[in-house]
Amino acid sequence: MHVLYHHRTQGRGAEGNHIVSVVSALRQLGHQVRVISPGGVDPFSKDTAPVDKASTKVTGISRVWRFVSRHFPNWLFELAEMAYNIPAYFRVSRELRAVRYDLVYERYAFFLVAGAFAAARHGVPFLLEVNEVSGVPERARKQSFMRLCNAFERMLFRRCSRIHAVSSYLADRAREAGASSGQLAVVPNGFDMNRIPATPRREELRRRFGLDGTFVLGFAGWFDDWDRLSNLVEVMARILKVSPDFRLCLIGDGRGRAAAAARAAELGIADKIIFTGAVARAEVYDYLSMLDVGVLPNSNMFGSPMIMFEMMGLGIPLVLPRLPPIEDVHKHGQTALLFEPLNVEECSECVLSLFANVSLRERIAAAAKTRLLEEHSWIRTVEKILDLEPPA
Repeated sequence: MHVLYHHRTQGRGAEGNHIVSVVSALRQLGHQVRVISPGGVDPFSKDTAPVDKASTKVTGISRVWRFVSRHFPNWLFELAEMAYNIPAYFRVSRELRAVRYDLVYERYAFFLVAGAFAAARHGVPFLLEVNEVSGVPERARKQSFMRLCNAFERMLFRRCSRIHAVSSYLADRAREAGASSGQLAVVPNGFDMNRIPATPRREELRRRFGLDGTFVLGFAGWFDDWDRLSNLVEVMARILKVSPDFRLCLIGDGRGRAAAAARAAELGIADKIIFTGAVARAEVYDYLSMLDVGVLPNSNMFGSPMIMFEMMGLGIPLVLPRLPPIEDVHKHGQTALLFEPLNVEECSECVLSLFANVSLRERIAAAAKTRLLEEHSWIRTVEKILDLEPPA
């Protein structure tokens, strides 16, 4: 099958990782894929670091786009998002005229309808991947023209051949916005086991950061407000009362770092917490291998956390909040230990349960890895996505 993949992201962080994973899996399945990105964006660039959005290199028009997103009022940024449809429509249309495609695959973005209109104009099936929708809570960037965005969204959903949402929450919201159940399915994210280094540098890195002989819990990513890293610091303060051998390793960077560091200083446990800073994509799995337990102190209601699947692939036992995208994948006590969101005491109890019980750690880590291999490898995930597309 000949697939045209269209997106409007900056191709960095988890979004860049996701694009590379989907496109790579499509190609491994034998499909030809052409990617249309904003000018100056290359999600496949080795410069892209999934745990450091800010330092990713951009060129050309994308440099202008980044400047606008950082320094212009939000309402003006959203007008620019709407205007992007004009060049995007002509770029996609030009490609569809030049080459016979079997499918246009597009990653959802606010106000983006160009791909859907171009696909309809040229009679090509249009598959939409929904990673967020208008009006989701705790979004990093607030919305200025939400009602207008809702209208764009309804117009988009009506023009989709099929829609796959990465979480049940997003699927429900898509239905509310007009998507029919017959065209909609939930397909969480995945992981490619081939990305794991043959010999992770666990011991080397643990020595570098002074972690020998300690029990390390950790988290990795771009630290957004919804991650509530300060809650994880609170967890550390509680569990250190049980054993002084705990350490917390936070891999990455972001605006949530300062608050977490300040809270650690207030609690007098700053020396028990390691901030690695930004880590290049090629080294992320080496750094994750340092962990004895992975903890997501919180997440959002809509996203399927990429880091969760990466830790599953590495065989790291997980402590996770009970949120819809997480419960789409995990069952408490079987593939992870789950706690009520923002409940520091319950999260602490989950960590201590794993600390005290080696067989429990091994059992849930093995079960999670098996589930990943059977249901959430990127190959399996993309197969599910393509199964949504009706035969020609």
